[in-house]
Amino acid sequence: MLRHIFPAFPGGRAGAALLLLRCFVGIAFLFHGYGKMVDIPGFAAEFGIPLPVAAAAAYTQFIGGALMILGALTPLAGLALGATMAVATFELIGRGEPFVSPHGHSWEAAAFYLVAASAVTLLGPGRFSLDALVFGRRAPAADELRRGDRRLSNV
Repeated sequence: MLRHIFPAFPGGRAGAALLLLRCFVGIAFLFHGYGKMVDIPGFAAEFGIPLPVAAAAAYTQFIGGALMILGALTPLAGLALGATMAVATFELIGRGEPFVSPHGHSWEAAAFYLVAASAVTLLGPGRFSLDALVFGRRAPAADELRRGDRRLSNV
């Protein structure tokens, strides 16, 4: 099961790239989520959404951002952050916002964060993550046993 959730924990340049992407996305969501958390009623009113939905989005962004930075429960964090950005993207498109606008809301940033969160979810957190530390050592042994590796079965 873990093999499907965490297919690999690449190191080297790929692992460093995933660390950079996770940290950038995580920091951005920490700031976005915190900004919403300090004024949830204002956020809800600005976008015309119910207060519980606004609170869920704010806390999801803040907690998901922290998890993304740490590389902890990364697939779950990526899915949650991607879901909030999918809703935001479609809401902004539905309101008639342009793709890019230098003077107001646009749906470019929400779509970018949707794609970035999806990329981390699909690629995994990389070797430089808590997920790799916690789950990384179990996957190779399980794969070898599943393939019938005789070296492990004779131990």
